[in-house]
Amino acid sequence: MAGIFLIMAGLLLSAIDVPAVVIAEYPSYTVLHNVDGLGEVIQDYVINNMIGKELRADVMSDVLGYVLIFIGVCFLLKYSMRFLRVFIPLVATTGLYLLMKYLPFLYEGKDLVVYGLAFSVLLVIIEIIMEYFLIYSIADVTSELPNRRDTVLMKFGWIGSALCRGILYCIILVGLSDVIINAYRVAQAAFMLFCLHRMFRCRHYLHKWDRERYIAMKNNAKEEKLSRAT
Repeated sequence: MAGIFLIMAGLLLSAIDVPAVVIAEYPSYTVLHNVDGLGEVIQDYVINNMIGKELRADVMSDVLGYVLIFIGVCFLLKYSMRFLRVFIPLVATTGLYLLMKYLPFLYEGKDLVVYGLAFSVLLVIIEIIMEYFLIYSIADVTSELPNRRDTVLMKFGWIGSALCRGILYCIILVGLSDVIINAYRVAQAAFMLFCLHRMFRCRHYLHKWDRERYIAMKNNAKEEKLSRAT
């Protein structure tokens, strides 16, 4: 059960971004002119809106959130080996997040814009995949009939949060007003809190996912399909 609490804390930290402490100033960027496939507008979007001008530390650290999720998943492996599929996208998410933070110190000019755009898109996609594996694995392991409603609502909350995250990426990239950005951030946080509330309710339905039970369920599913076909 401790694994569920660690995962809840980790998802909350990674879902809410509150930049606070300036660690260092990024090297100044000079806008490139007359570069094929790299207009001045996209340079402005990526450098100013997506990367920023300063290296900042969040009040609610994403890296700490990823570490808590990693530890929590380790605790849940005793219930199901399905949680193993979370590790690769989780490690990739952590690496890409740190890479994005230090990208302006590693690249400059056209490379900075191209890699900044590519890595930021990849980060959003892989983080959503990681959370998908995590949420749906928890739902599978706690999907006893009395808990079916909470697992469905947990998925609903996460899907809402993931959609808001994708929209947030787009509106931050193009530099829409802070009012719109903050509205989607609040919506994302609300969906995630709803998801975590339902996850908390699922904690009592954690059961060991042994091989015999898994095979029995697969056989039952096959029998149901055959009976429907006949």
